[in-house]
Order: sequence, then C-alpha cells, then structure tokens
Amino acid sequence: MIAIGSWHPIAIVGLVFSIISLILGVSTAYLAVRGYLQNGQRPMLFIATGFLLVLLTPLLLLFVFVIPILDELTLYAVSAINQTVGLCLILYGLWTPRTSMITKNA
Repeated sequence: MIAIGSWHPIAIVGLVFSIISLILGVSTAYLAVRGYLQNGQRPMLFIATGFLLVLLTPLLLLFVFVIPILDELTLYAVSAINQTVGLCLILYGLWTPRTSMITKNA
C-alpha cells in the first residue's frame, strides 16, 4: 500500500473527487430505487442500476489506487464497460414510456 503522504497533491484531489462522486451516485441511485418502490415504475429501476454502474467506476479506481490488485489496462477496460452499460441503462430508463403515460394516452 502506498502512503497517502507520498502522493502528489493532484492525485489526492482526484481521490477526494472520486469519493464525492461515489457518494453522489449512490445517493442518486437510492432516490431512484425509492421512487421505484413508491410508484412501481420500472424505468426508475433501470435508472438506479445505471447510476450504480456508472458511479461504481470511481470506487474501482479508488481500490486500485489504495490496493493495486489489477493492472491499469484491465481496470480501464472494466471501467469503460461499466460506464457504457450504466449509461445505456439510464438512457433506456429515460426513453421508456411510463405505464401511467401509456394508460392516459390509450
């Protein structure tokens, strides 16, 4: 493990922003899951899953900085896949019409 005192200040700022984005992402996903449980709207479930996948990437980066278990190429590949799948789920959740809108229009 690398001592944090030996890190470059820019690396520490990046680590802090990774932790902040992780907290914001988990909070957003929690609100989306809560919205899904209250309203039963399936698109909210896709949005919550998408946010978790997109913002799981900073957590992966954080673990690699603290506990270097994977090489950088594998980490970046997994991060890119997580972000792409997560963004596709968010887009699908926002694109999918809600069932309440379908019943109103029918």
